Amino acid sequence: MFNPDGTLTYSAAYTVGDFWYGKNGIDMDRRVFRNTADFSAKFFDDKLRVNGNFTFQTTDNNEYRTRVPVPYSRKPGVIEYVGTNYNDLQNLYRQTLYTATNLYAEYEPRFSPNHYVKVLAGYNYEHSNYRKLEVIRNGLIYPDAKDLSLALGQSITTNGGMETWAIVGGFYRLNYGFKDRYLLELNGRYDGSSKFPTDQRYAFFPSVSAGWRVSNEPFWKVSPKAITDLKIRGSYGSLGNGSIASYAFQEQFNISQSGRVLGGVKPQKTGQPTVIPDGLTWETSTTSDLGIDLGMLNNRLTFTGDAYIRKTKGMFTTGMTLPAVFGTDVPKGNYADLTTKGWEAVLTWRDKLQVSSKPFNYEVRLTMSDYQATIDKFNNPNQRLTDYYAGQKVGEIWGFETAGYFTSTDDIANSPKQTLYKASNTGQLLPGDIKFRDLNGDGVINNGDNTVANPGDRRIIGNSTPRYTYGIMLGADWNNFFFSAFFQGVGKQDWWPGSEAGIFWGNITAHIISCRNGN
Repeated sequence: MFNPDGTLTYSAAYTVGDFWYGKNGIDMDRRVFRNTADFSAKFFDDKLRVNGNFTFQTTDNNEYRTRVPVPYSRKPGVIEYVGTNYNDLQNLYRQTLYTATNLYAEYEPRFSPNHYVKVLAGYNYEHSNYRKLEVIRNGLIYPDAKDLSLALGQSITTNGGMETWAIVGGFYRLNYGFKDRYLLELNGRYDGSSKFPTDQRYAFFPSVSAGWRVSNEPFWKVSPKAITDLKIRGSYGSLGNGSIASYAFQEQFNISQSGRVLGGVKPQKTGQPTVIPDGLTWETSTTSDLGIDLGMLNNRLTFTGDAYIRKTKGMFTTGMTLPAVFGTDVPKGNYADLTTKGWEAVLTWRDKLQVSSKPFNYEVRLTMSDYQATIDKFNNPNQRLTDYYAGQKVGEIWGFETAGYFTSTDDIANSPKQTLYKASNTGQLLPGDIKFRDLNGDGVINNGDNTVANPGDRRIIGNSTPRYTYGIMLGADWNNFFFSAFFQGVGKQDWWPGSEAGIFWGNITAHIISCRNGN
């Protein structure tokens, strides 16, 4: 790393020189201040309750960067520098101001012991405002300068930015219960977001759920020591997703300063505008759910299970791949419909015993869930494999099957023509290279038309969706001491290593892991 005279060597300056020199780097300063104020009021013997809160949060996320030349020497007494094009300071200030207001009221009249009614209605408003200011100037008068007033160069860059959005909504909930056996709940939200065009800004999302507590029926004669509680429930409703970029529905231009000097100044230039999607609106998920709640052994052992079907309309995703002559990125919009089918189950054992005349409480909880999602609609009439297509299982992995290794030059000559993946540096197939199976029997290993109808010699060899996710939770407390542990895992998942796994697998991964054995 060092020359005999203590200066950095050429190779050190270009690798770890910044770290040793200690003057280059980025100082990050992040500060968050958050305050929430609440109020509540009760009227009519607590039958009417009014609640509200206001949250204010400011987030400062600043950076201060220094870039100065790093000295090194290739000849005794001769000092050279790495980074002579910089010698500058950068100050980057980013601030986000966020406010949220919630106001809701609950009315819970008491008609009779057999009827339970509760009504809730409320209002929600959120607003976020982000601003950025960036300044870069070169010509530091000495390497340890930390303030822009000590940069006197002529290369000055200023940049700004802002983003603002707001959402507003009203919501309600109506609960009704008869003799604690038949339960009904009605919900609804009417939401609006500034992230959508004015004619698509607002949407209504209702839902309904019902439950039947079988164990409270007069005909239920099962001892609570065996089955303590049994409830069957179902629900149907929709929710909206508006988590998109703030200005996705507006045409945006990139205005910047040209790198060329004309007439002594750098003129401004306007970049190509973004392409906006047509009819951008809320992504809506409608879920049908059927569940059961079961309590056994005086509720020491409980089980909760759910099976659901969720249909997502107008899924916000990138549109169909377009020819390169389109000239820009394909915009995101409400281009796909999706159906997800899944289930969830939770089994819990909760009990206590006496240890040294003090209660020892412990709990064991097992969870497991699974789901699969299928694309119902996407504008891909040719069903190209580079995009979503109707009928696709989300997470599909298409690949080749292996048929062992080439054992000789005769084996190569007598096998289907294979030009896609070769391990040798010569670009020629050699004994020891992987042999792929000719699935369509045309004598050539290829991708076909890259469509579902003609995928060449590929097939679906796996799915990256995690299946059978599970968790184990252990907890205990005794005499003001408590312990908890949580374990989680995935029962099944096919993994397609990406570029980040190259160091692990080595240089030959491109053709080894892009195919799986047909077995």
